[in-house]
Amino acid sequence: MTKKEKASFILNLLIFIFTLFATISMIIGFYFMGDIKVLSSRNFQAFKFFTVDSNVFAGLVSLAYIIFQILQSNNKIKKMPDCMHLLQLAATTGVTLTMMVTVFFLAPQSTTTYFDYFMNSNLFMHLLTPLLCIINFIFFEKAEIRFSKTPIGIIPMILYALYYIPNILLHLDNGKVLPEYDWYGFLVAGLGTIWFVIPLIILITYAFSVGLWALNRKLAK
Repeated sequence: MTKKEKASFILNLLIFIFTLFATISMIIGFYFMGDIKVLSSRNFQAFKFFTVDSNVFAGLVSLAYIIFQILQSNNKIKKMPDCMHLLQLAATTGVTLTMMVTVFFLAPQSTTTYFDYFMNSNLFMHLLTPLLCIINFIFFEKAEIRFSKTPIGIIPMILYALYYIPNILLHLDNGKVLPEYDWYGFLVAGLGTIWFVIPLIILITYAFSVGLWALNRKLAK
């Protein structure tokens, strides 16, 4: 392995370990930074959050990447499969969206303190793991991705929206959005804003995908 490949291997290993620890901690209700349960749910209810889903996806992609790196270093395969670069772009875009929404939208609206959104499992899911994914992708991932492939970055968010939006619509109270079903508060201004909010989130997510792609092309070389 080259130095860059070794660095990528270490970062992918950390991403996988962080994801495994954070996910298990949330599922079993292990709170190692005080009893703060912001955007947290025990058992498999935890997977209702895009935070958890995007991090688990990133962790699985990192695990697959580690396996292929080992196979490549042992001359079992000649090069990293092209699909892995696309998966890394999608995974990194997903956790970037998670981190940015938390930093600039959710945490500033906290009724307690800003840092409640970065406690316990969310320390990893909202901050550390996304940062590692971003660093790994833009500096150490030798991705040869054509610009036409950048829309793949919005796929995880689109798939989540297919669950999140119907979940809200099926639990309206006299046409009003219930906060317990709109846990990210995207429709806090009313159901009518859905026609503005959803396209905006899609556009922002795609901007992250394009930004990561551009930074990778410029910095990873």
